[in-house]
Amino acid sequence: MKILVQQSALQRATARVTSAVERKNTIPILANVLLRTEADRLTITATDLDIEIVEKIPAEVIAPGEITVAAATLAEIARNAPAGAELAIEWASTEDPRATVKFGRSRYQLPVLPAGDFPVRGDLIDAVELAIAAPVLHQLLEHVHFAQSTEETRYYLNGVNLSRVSDQGRPVLRVVATDGHRMILDQIQCDEGAAMPAITIPRKAVGEMRRILADLKDPVTLQVSTTGLALLTGTGRLITKALDGHYPDYQRVMPSEWEREIFIDRALLKEAIKRVSIISADKTRTVKLAIVDEVLTLNVRNMEAGAASEEIEVVGEGAAFETGFNAKYLLDLLDQTDADRMVLRVSDSISPARLDPAGDTKGAEGLVNVIMPVRV
Repeated sequence: MKILVQQSALQRATARVTSAVERKNTIPILANVLLRTEADRLTITATDLDIEIVEKIPAEVIAPGEITVAAATLAEIARNAPAGAELAIEWASTEDPRATVKFGRSRYQLPVLPAGDFPVRGDLIDAVELAIAAPVLHQLLEHVHFAQSTEETRYYLNGVNLSRVSDQGRPVLRVVATDGHRMILDQIQCDEGAAMPAITIPRKAVGEMRRILADLKDPVTLQVSTTGLALLTGTGRLITKALDGHYPDYQRVMPSEWEREIFIDRALLKEAIKRVSIISADKTRTVKLAIVDEVLTLNVRNMEAGAASEEIEVVGEGAAFETGFNAKYLLDLLDQTDADRMVLRVSDSISPARLDPAGDTKGAEGLVNVIMPVRV
């Protein structure tokens, strides 16, 4: 095997795939990437057995072949090679325990493991395809990812649920995340197609998808089956297993009726929460909200640090109301959007509330942010 590749292409590809590699594992070959020639391209593959990431880069293939080398080492070589350099990757034969990477006067010899021992995922069986713009899919995941659970006892919540459903007679691609304290839903209208199974994408795969999609502008393709999901880009593929377990019926906790609806300037609310929560206890970070006429008062009391309060003018009629929320959860919701105004919908002090971007909560598109109150 002998190939020539450009430093920039190799650096970009290795940076994308090596994040799938687990730093601590008991299977040595999982610390490697698979290098395989295909016509005028080099295919680079990494996996942790749950996620597989593949990237293809242009290459001058002098002698075809396939090997595996240490993922972290190859990525560091590519990152530190001079910009514009051409790297040669060579491997003599199955008897040679090392591959050579060369550029300029630099020469590296890397231990290899047999390519035949590298676990490669096959294609998904009976997968349904859906084309979507990369920035749109990236935004959907950005809006909900922070609400994924981290509790191992409820592993089925440790990811983002993805489905294609009908909303008001229109097909939408919907993503949902919840940790039991808050539930975030976002969706975008999509093309009608074959029935697509609802699956839960694991937390790590969600992070990898967000990272890959952040650099892309062109359309991508999702392939979804009952067992997993594949994200196809112009240069590669990410494929992940789906989380086992039944995702809860999130629509049961989504308020459809409320006693009070008020409109609030997002920036004012965000800064007020930050200021009053300065003295809140680290563990609870509870902020009490009191609504009287068109004034929202934020109160925080701490037995050791004292108390803080701040008033904000709001718009909306109704009876006086008091409730409390985790300040961090409120700030997370306010940070996910650049809307000028938010709409807070509440029923009572023990029922789920909604804090959505104003004017973006009805129809087939838009965020729905449900947050559970806390005792104050």
